[in-house]
Amino acid sequence: MKKVGIIGAGASGLMAAIEAAGEGAAVTLFEKKDRVGKKILVTGNGRCNFTNANLSKDHYYTDDDDFVERILSKFGNSELLMYFTGLGLLIREKNGYFYPSCDQASAVLDLLRQALTEKNVEVKTDSNVISVSTKNDAYVVTLENGDTYQFDAVIIATGGKAGLSPKETVNGYDILNKLNHKSTKLYPALTQIKCEGLNFKALSGVKSDCVLYLFADENLIMSQGGELLFTDSGISGIVSFQISHCVAEFLDNKKKVEVVLDLLPGIEEEKLKAFIVPKMLLHPNQTLEEFFVGIHNKKLNTEIIKRIGLKPSMKVSDVDKDTLLNAVLSLKEITVKAVDVNGFDKAQVTGGGILTGEVTDDLESKLHKNLFITGELLNVDGLCGGYNLQWAFSTGIIAGRAAGKQEDK
Repeated sequence: MKKVGIIGAGASGLMAAIEAAGEGAAVTLFEKKDRVGKKILVTGNGRCNFTNANLSKDHYYTDDDDFVERILSKFGNSELLMYFTGLGLLIREKNGYFYPSCDQASAVLDLLRQALTEKNVEVKTDSNVISVSTKNDAYVVTLENGDTYQFDAVIIATGGKAGLSPKETVNGYDILNKLNHKSTKLYPALTQIKCEGLNFKALSGVKSDCVLYLFADENLIMSQGGELLFTDSGISGIVSFQISHCVAEFLDNKKKVEVVLDLLPGIEEEKLKAFIVPKMLLHPNQTLEEFFVGIHNKKLNTEIIKRIGLKPSMKVSDVDKDTLLNAVLSLKEITVKAVDVNGFDKAQVTGGGILTGEVTDDLESKLHKNLFITGELLNVDGLCGGYNLQWAFSTGIIAGRAAGKQEDK
């Protein structure tokens, strides 16, 4: 019987183990933590948004769009929906996002764990793999405690550096680098952006619909729409997460990075003027604090007033009309400077990774036969919206099937 070792019991590794065993292989799954699939439990704020109706290569950062497209064409969202339905998961869809109908990520993990048991996968938790080496036509997997195991095929599915504490140094990249695989520089992605240009401590906790525009060296790179969350050091929320990979990379390349925020999206400037001018005429005795009520969040209103050198206690009649009008209009164009992003320990995914040109469309290494690389380890990371879990599941299934069905030596 073919012996397959799988390193890492996250979304990708779990799928790989189930599918390799389904092909008739004897599978051993190694996980350094005390439980499998812990990261799945926190995906989608604990609800596990596992795929998206708008799945395409355009939702991924990568060194090869065509590679991503080929993988997703082999196992995409429709195949994944059928797969989970077959496992017994009732699924609901909201605005193109797919979740367990019970809104519990634990349901997905429990079904995958049941499948591991049904397929007789040997699961070894608290088992930190520190190296994979070749021996004749086989692979030797060495654990931190010195134990060794020999396999006909190995799947590296450790995930990236996201979520790792600074003390956790050994990971899939280290293992693969020692096997002569090359990696791009790695960046934290889907993480908060640290900024200058506003009193962020005063704005911490404020949420707003937003369209943001990312500029690098004064060139417009992209725009994103969605919910923005102010933190005490910058910006967060989905709309910010979507650009964090680019921000990290541009800052690393010493570019000037600015983010322009439109905090009143959907309200055109002329419409806003038509609202504000009569408001000034009707309420000349209101304080500026009172005048801004109903325009935006109170904390943000106060910040806008102070940015133009005025006091919230001043009356509307005491302020130049153009100055007050421009203050309100500035809500549609606030420029902040990006200075950093949160580290890997607070990131949701890893940007960059093993070069996709070093694996086949079955995720098999082009350098080592019967060695497979999946998920976040590869130079592919997706936007928010279920794209990263889809990638993990797709690559795990493809690699697991390929590793399991290869002939015994």
